[in-house]
Amino acid sequence: MDVCVSPSSLQGNISAIPSKSDAHRLLICSALSTRPTRLYLPTSSEDIDATCRCLSALGAEILRTGNYITVTPIQEIPSSPVLDCGESGSTLRFMLPVAAAICPSATFTGKGRLPNRPLGELTNVLKDHGICFSAPSLPFTISGQLKSGIYQISGNVSSQYITGLLLALSALKGSSEIQLLTELESAAYIDITLHALARFGIKISKTENGWSIPENKEFAPPADLAVEGDWSNAAFFLAAGALGHGVTLSGLDLNSPQGDKAILSVLKDFG
Repeated sequence: MDVCVSPSSLQGNISAIPSKSDAHRLLICSALSTRPTRLYLPTSSEDIDATCRCLSALGAEILRTGNYITVTPIQEIPSSPVLDCGESGSTLRFMLPVAAAICPSATFTGKGRLPNRPLGELTNVLKDHGICFSAPSLPFTISGQLKSGIYQISGNVSSQYITGLLLALSALKGSSEIQLLTELESAAYIDITLHALARFGIKISKTENGWSIPENKEFAPPADLAVEGDWSNAAFFLAAGALGHGVTLSGLDLNSPQGDKAILSVLKDFG
């Protein structure tokens, strides 16, 4: 078969794909909330499926209907849940502290390269607060239960560790504080987490070297939520549109905390 490719300028309308970063966080917040959440998430991915699978293992009910996912929050946690994280590093790093906060024991599994992905800084923090690990790497079982308090962690290792702690400590009774031992990197991903928590009514305060999680808190979602469009993926189309005849993207939030929204300023600087 012969194929003829003719050059042309990119133009037209397109819907931004959902942000996986936002979806992970909103799904977890929904499972920890006080009432069901209807979440607009028109497409999924293996990573998002892994997070849904882990939340279901902890007792949440997750039902997809068309472009929406309805999450009924965790009511009763199974005695020995098994959380299969697939190959998703985000799922593992977010769900590990959350599971440690809400259940006395849980087994984590994964495949591919996930068992070799770094996790030491996070597991050390959890060990310092009473969590025991059956093995140094996946698969392992955790036992014990987190309590509110002061958590110290480096800010330049992985923002995913901090996100996991912010989600977990928000699910605990009592006030807590996260103290950074080094300067924070990838701050935009922490901003995405704080924005997701704020949409569920959890107001976390910035401190001089970290964050303060309040004592009296409750995940209270609005009736309907939409996962933000992904600015990282959209950047390619926006740049191509600036070089071509114009591209219109829908589903992007101009007030989004996503760091890749900076593409707008870059394109404006180019005129």
